[in-house]
Amino acid sequence: MLTEIIQRLRALADPFAERVAGAATVEAALTQTLTEFPAAFVVPLDDKAEPNRADENLLQVLHQRIGVLVVLDASADPRGQAAAEAALTIIRRALCYALLAWAPDNCSEPIAYLGARVVRLDQARLWVLFEFDAPLLLSESRAAEEDLPPFTRFAPEYVLPTSSLPPPADDLPLPPLHPPVPPFGPGHF
Repeated sequence: MLTEIIQRLRALADPFAERVAGAATVEAALTQTLTEFPAAFVVPLDDKAEPNRADENLLQVLHQRIGVLVVLDASADPRGQAAAEAALTIIRRALCYALLAWAPDNCSEPIAYLGARVVRLDQARLWVLFEFDAPLLLSESRAAEEDLPPFTRFAPEYVLPTSSLPPPADDLPLPPLHPPVPPFGPGHF
């Protein structure tokens, strides 16, 4: 998904003129030496899943937060006011034009804008992080479409070391319910 976003920004976000790259973290992008401005780095920020919406199946929305870290020339203004104003007008407009209402391959809904914040200001550069939400629906049917194994079995042997677990039994007997549960049918409610 990050590569798709980078390609889209290179094609549609005019202020960057192809100066868009990726980085694993915001900190890694901040260490880059740049000579041309403005430039942008697409970085994964985090993801957070909503609670499962289904009782017996899997139906969850995963919110993937993506950052576009923009670096602007602030050498003419040590306070960064002109660069900050450009970030909040021209750059934000270009990012929104390129990304909003578009869904990359790994998203089930279009990208949404979350906000922006100044990350760093030094004597020559202003770094502004623009944050976007790229939602992905996790479900059993989506897993089937992507040839993933179905979510049908809890396998504790993948969570704990296998040496500490007894071998799995095929059929675990359950004790009878006391008192017995009556069968449900017409007239039982």
